[in-house]
Amino acid sequence: MSEPTVILVANDVIPGMGLPVAAPGLRAFGLAAGLRRHGCRVITVVDGAPLRSLHPAGEPPALPEATVVREGAAIGEFAAAHSPAVVVITNSNQFDRLRLVPGLHLVVDLFAPKMLELACNPGREDQARAMEVVRERKLRALTAAEGFIVNGAKKVPYFLGWLLAAGRDPNATPLEVVPMGVPAHFAAAPTARTGVRFLVAGYLQGWSVPGPWLDRLAARLDPPHATLDLLLPAHWGRRRHDEAALERVAALAGRPGVTRHAAMPYEAYLGLMGRSDVAVDLFPHTLEREYAVVTRSVVALSCGVPVIHPPFTEVAPLVARYDAGWLVDPDDPEAFEAVLDEVLARPEVVAEKGANARRLWAEVLDPEVAAAPLARLARRLLAG
Repeated sequence: MSEPTVILVANDVIPGMGLPVAAPGLRAFGLAAGLRRHGCRVITVVDGAPLRSLHPAGEPPALPEATVVREGAAIGEFAAAHSPAVVVITNSNQFDRLRLVPGLHLVVDLFAPKMLELACNPGREDQARAMEVVRERKLRALTAAEGFIVNGAKKVPYFLGWLLAAGRDPNATPLEVVPMGVPAHFAAAPTARTGVRFLVAGYLQGWSVPGPWLDRLAARLDPPHATLDLLLPAHWGRRRHDEAALERVAALAGRPGVTRHAAMPYEAYLGLMGRSDVAVDLFPHTLEREYAVVTRSVVALSCGVPVIHPPFTEVAPLVARYDAGWLVDPDDPEAFEAVLDEVLARPEVVAEKGANARRLWAEVLDPEVAAAPLARLARRLLAG
């Protein structure tokens, strides 16, 4: 059949817009890159609301390939105008904006366990109401969708429970595991270095606040033999921020060997990542983190940078299978210190794990590899 048209509705800005990005935008960007490699015609629709908060002057000077900005009901009108097509939404955020005309086939990407995010974000005044709104909208989206994708196998049983709650028969419902594909950004060649450059990066979220391990890491710095790049801004979409965490990060910025960075465009962030030796991505255990495909670790691996990561996420089995980093309990200071000892004493191990990270990307995280099940699903749905 002719190339299928896929409309990807992004809940956030995407790479190529000259702005900082977060997980939902990077997810849509990776899906688009992979689907194009499989011969699909892809159009990405970026929600204009988060764009306005990041770029108040309006649309950025240029948009990536086949990308448009729409807001509110205009998102649904745009998708409907391109029928026949498959429209992919990330979680249920955009469901009420869609107009499911004949020939428009809905696929829901269960990308993040939103109910668990809300449950793990205590202190929000409207938490109970927000959870009820998400639950009701999610069930309607699951009822209407013709197919589903999830970004990790561990999340499948969790998702099956939601399908049953929506009255769907899991045995008769198309469901594909589509990993978090990210285009690679490997350094051209290793540079001669006098020490280890650590990177701690990611938005401060209620379920992902740095613990005492960050102070232990800072205490081991010894420039130029061990330095730390620190990029931990508050996410622009949060109503409330952990002031104590922000103060801790600010206090660390004045220590020897620490360079603090503000939020930056994704392309600049890739450059920072490519100059790093080890990415440290630790956070407390919650049920939400059990199902998390942690984007900042995925980006590190796609840059060939090994990660220090907890043992309980969707990413952890990949790190273990490919020996692309170190799995350590963030609440075990002795284990974390032992990992730091190895990193600082054995640069050859860091290099080996970096090479393994590149292999992991090629076999799992390459967008062409990751998006293959979605491309097959799109063709099946459009073929009737």
